[in-house]
Amino acid sequence: MAADDLILELARFVERVAAIGRTGLAFQPHGYDAERYESLLQEAARIHAALAAGAELDAAALAARWRAAAGAGYDGYVTAGVGCGAIVFNERDELLMIQRPGGRWWYPTGFCDVGESPAENVAREVAEETGLAVTPTRLLGVIDSLKAGSPMRHIYSMLFYCRLDGGALRLHPLETLDAGFFPLERLPEPLHGYDRKWIRLAREFHFEGRVETYFDPL
Repeated sequence: MAADDLILELARFVERVAAIGRTGLAFQPHGYDAERYESLLQEAARIHAALAAGAELDAAALAARWRAAAGAGYDGYVTAGVGCGAIVFNERDELLMIQRPGGRWWYPTGFCDVGESPAENVAREVAEETGLAVTPTRLLGVIDSLKAGSPMRHIYSMLFYCRLDGGALRLHPLETLDAGFFPLERLPEPLHGYDRKWIRLAREFHFEGRVETYFDPL
């Protein structure tokens, strides 16, 4: 197994163990079982700190933070994070891209807020980050961050193909350094994230008539 693949598998393992520990504490906050779940958090935090070598991560503090974040019962069941993203082309077949605070470029995206549907979330994210009005018309794909190669927090990202309805570029002062429309074959660099399959999917949906939603195979 390649070193990068091993790191990814370890990151997935840590996510799973930490989630099991926190979920277990949500339903069994006291007694013998709680002690075992706390041990799981401590071991997961130790491995996480080892993977983040050089980041000065305190394993004990991380385990304590995970323990403090454990909810109660149903509300404490730990699941993957949920995000949404927008693939938006203009009339010149150029793709909307934003420059994130870290300087890297990506499509408009964000975590899904409680109380809004995925489609409402993605339309709001585009409006907030760019000032443009869009309507989601198709679910282009559901991307699993771990399967896409990211060792960070486990996220399911729902990627929508959107129609551009109007508005003018107006950048969010905290979330967007720059924004614009670019030909798909000449996207601005550097790109954010690990995954690049979204570029192929954008081409297939916009130029080749694909309608089937992509999801990671079993």
